[in-house]
Amino acid sequence: MKWIPLLILLLFSGCSSSDTAIIEKIDTVPDEIEKNPILVEQQEEKSEEFIEFSLEDEQILISLKMVPILSEYLKGVSNRKQAINKMHLQRISAESHAIYLLEFSCVKDSCSYLLFYPTNEKLAYLVADIVKFNDFIFSPDESKVVLHFNRFHSIESNLDTVVAVDLESWKLLSLNNETGNDTILNYRWPFLSIEWLDNENITIATPDIIEPTLELLTAWHEFDDRLTIDTIFSLTSD
Repeated sequence: MKWIPLLILLLFSGCSSSDTAIIEKIDTVPDEIEKNPILVEQQEEKSEEFIEFSLEDEQILISLKMVPILSEYLKGVSNRKQAINKMHLQRISAESHAIYLLEFSCVKDSCSYLLFYPTNEKLAYLVADIVKFNDFIFSPDESKVVLHFNRFHSIESNLDTVVAVDLESWKLLSLNNETGNDTILNYRWPFLSIEWLDNENITIATPDIIEPTLELLTAWHEFDDRLTIDTIFSLTSD
């Protein structure tokens, strides 16, 4: 069976002839920098707005013109400066790859997430909406990465999903499960662990119960011997 993330949005420029990149990376950082993200405006042929993020060793500019969903979000808030200050940009790095995950539009602990790749100037992904980012796991050869997100379910358990990305082709990957049940994805089950078996397959462990109701999950957590089920997914591009 095949599963593809439902909340995927390809973001292109409204004008294909634009030379503006979605994300720009500046490796030199001034001695004194603004720690919070800020809105900056660049005056060239046309005025353009960017959100500037200062990381430890670099500055990142994200073009509002090239990311319509981010631009529309800021048009709908009452205080743009406050909304931008609450954004968080995280660099997810391996030896040969670095991508950036932007957290925005947060309500309590749940946020939306945009994924950027600095070497791909015209493409970004909305990978999750109204959830919480948990962790990332690179494949053994670091050519792929799995992003782990969850939603609150109870004090003892969240409901989870994963998004897989091919870092060499900059594509989201499908998760295929030929032998088991792929309904553990898309925030239906709590994940106990996520591991790479090799560079093409992952295994996800879930509680060994009939269904993830609050009653059954509470009882499972009280067992001394908590049995689990491992589900294997192969990662492929369409």
